Order: sequence, then C-alpha cells, then structure tokens
Amino acid sequence: MSSTVNLPSPLEIPLNGFVDYLRTRGAARVEVATRHNRQAEEPYSPARDFYRRILAAILAGRRCGDDRPVLEHAIDAAPTSRRSNYRAVVDGWLRYLPKLANTEHVPVQTGRWRGRNLTVRVTPHMAVRHADGTVEALLLYLKAEPLPAADAAAMLWLASAAMPEACPGASPVVVDVRRARAYRVVPTERAFPVWLHAEAGGYRQLRVQLVD
Repeated sequence: MSSTVNLPSPLEIPLNGFVDYLRTRGAARVEVATRHNRQAEEPYSPARDFYRRILAAILAGRRCGDDRPVLEHAIDAAPTSRRSNYRAVVDGWLRYLPKLANTEHVPVQTGRWRGRNLTVRVTPHMAVRHADGTVEALLLYLKAEPLPAADAAAMLWLASAAMPEACPGASPVVVDVRRARAYRVVPTERAFPVWLHAEAGGYRQLRVQLVD
C-alpha cells in the first residue's frame, strides 16, 4: 500500500463519503476506503464531478427564481454523454419545486458531526423558510439509483447533529431528486448514534491500515 497519504487526526470527510462507506459491507469497504485515500492525495477536479454543472444550475435557478430556463440552458450546454442524466435530474426537480413555493432563502454553511476520530462535514445545498416559519435545510441526492431508505436515515441523523452549525433552527430534508421524494424522519433510536460512532472508528482504522 502507498505510504504517501498523510491522514490527519481526526480525519474529516464529506457526508456522502461516509454514507458510501456505511452502504457497503465486507471487502467492498476496503475499496471505498482505498478510493478515499487516493482522493485525499489528489486535488479536486471539476471534470470528475459528474453532477457539478446541473447542481450548480439547480442552485442558480433557485437564487434567481427562474428555474426552468436556467436548467434547460444547463442541459443544452452539457456534454452529450451527460444530457440524459441531467434531463432526468431536471424533470424530477421540476416536479419537486411546487413544494418550495412561497418560501424564502435562508443562508447555510458547513456543519460537522464529530465521531470517533472522524469528523463528517455536512453542507446543505440550500435552506428555505416556509410561510409558517419553519426552516428546512435540503440535501439533494442526484444519482440514478433510488436512494436507499437506510442511507437517507443515516444522512438525516448526521445532518440533524450538524444542523446547529450548518443552519441553526432548521430541520434536515434529504431529497431524492429524480423521484421527487423527500425524507424527513430523523431516526430517534438510542442505538443509532452508538452504531454511527462504532462505524466512524472502524472507517478511520481501515484507512490508517491501508496506508501503513
């Protein structure tokens, strides 16, 4: 194994990275941790971020209040190989948009959940205040595969823990954009944080072992 990766303590990763690890079992976890170590060595490249352009268009459309033209332009400007995927994302987002009618933009920043030598960064894609005063912080899932309920539950719990930093007073919402489906129920089982802390310790240890 490569020994050039300098892992900080505690290790910090984005929410999606940790959820990718939680989703896998057995030897597949080694592949995930190896990929994360490799990514830690390489600078971020927008070219490798498949959904970067369409996500940027979703956020821009919300900021200007003219969603459809901004989204259609993003599809037209996308590489041909990505257009069908972007179209599916846009169609789902346009179905979800009525749920955001009459809302006000609320600023967000990065919050963190701190586990066992692992910190998970949680940055909502946007937050909105509804007419009744409630605030929701949205995390958008754009992939073709339906979002597993277990993944949504983990994302909601971690986001809820990070919300005092990310968007004080907001409730997290995970949106499976292509299917215009929202997940809102944060797990309340006492065992849930115990499990996440144990998984955080195991993830950290695996990454360390892979660079020894």
